[in-house]
Amino acid sequence: MTNKTTDKVRVMLERMKKKDDLTSNYTIISIEYHTADFFKKNISVSKWFQKLTNSKSKTGGTMNREWFKKIENGFYKYECDNEVLKLLIVFESKLELNRVDLITRIRKIKPLPKYYEVGVQDWGMLEKHFNDLFESSSGIEVFGNIKKENISTFTNIINSNG
Repeated sequence: MTNKTTDKVRVMLERMKKKDDLTSNYTIISIEYHTADFFKKNISVSKWFQKLTNSKSKTGGTMNREWFKKIENGFYKYECDNEVLKLLIVFESKLELNRVDLITRIRKIKPLPKYYEVGVQDWGMLEKHFNDLFESSSGIEVFGNIKKENISTFTNIINSNG
């Protein structure tokens, strides 16, 4: 995990903390898989995420690829041991995401999770997982506009709102 990636995630979370200034919606997904089952069906976490966000699989008549175009920014963080793979995904979007639709899309990618929780605008859920986000023992990836932008753009946004 690079410092630049960590900084981008921190800036995104800072924006979410300022609930009064937040102009977008955020969705938090916590998922757990049995590690062995997960890697029987997936080469890596990034390939799993690619299946979720870029596949031609349809739910409710809309392909995943089209559905995930609503996501503006986000990141996923994972940690894995011999027993459990834990995955935390945070999406930021202009429109509120349909919780049931998202769960259905996740469950279509094998294996089935042993546990999942989805929170829409759920600050308590984000706070619950916040301390674990920046441990160096796990991987973290950003996607959407936040991946393309220079970190100074996001830092300036935070400083101007602070």
